[in-house]
Amino acid sequence: MILYEDSRQQVHDGDKHALKHEWWAAHGIQVERRALPYGDYMRDGSNVTVDTKRNVAEIAQNICGKNHDRFRRECQRASADGYRLVVLVENVHGYERPADVIGWVNAHCRTCRLYKKYECNPGTTPKCERHGTKPPAQGPQVAAAMVTMSRKYGVRFAFCKPEDAGRVVCEELGVIT
Repeated sequence: MILYEDSRQQVHDGDKHALKHEWWAAHGIQVERRALPYGDYMRDGSNVTVDTKRNVAEIAQNICGKNHDRFRRECQRASADGYRLVVLVENVHGYERPADVIGWVNAHCRTCRLYKKYECNPGTTPKCERHGTKPPAQGPQVAAAMVTMSRKYGVRFAFCKPEDAGRVVCEELGVIT
């Protein structure tokens, strides 16, 4: 079975995708790089595409931050072409579904809280007291955006540990069962 990987994915020794490549190599999965219209991974004969995110912070930027418009257009294109987009969020927190993300606190705010320098209540204050900017997205906002993307565009959000990502990508694409 051949798995197609988007040619825009960063692939070099020690990168964030190394664990997936190691798993595929160990299980005889051939990976061919090519430009994909959406998502990071596809295979012939499937209408599923998998887009991987290294953590909750990355998906928060995609759906609640500066990359929102680009991500929304990708979801719209996949849906219009009849593809089911699965966004696989790698995480060490044990999240299994979007509702679990509600308790996530953006690292930017955790740092402020650890040092107790600022009285900040992320998600309820109009500006970050430390930086004077709009506060970064927090768990409840990210979880709500996931639900909205699912409803509007049929996107499914899946979660796994980083070491399981290679296997889960293959399961989602039907490469293995």
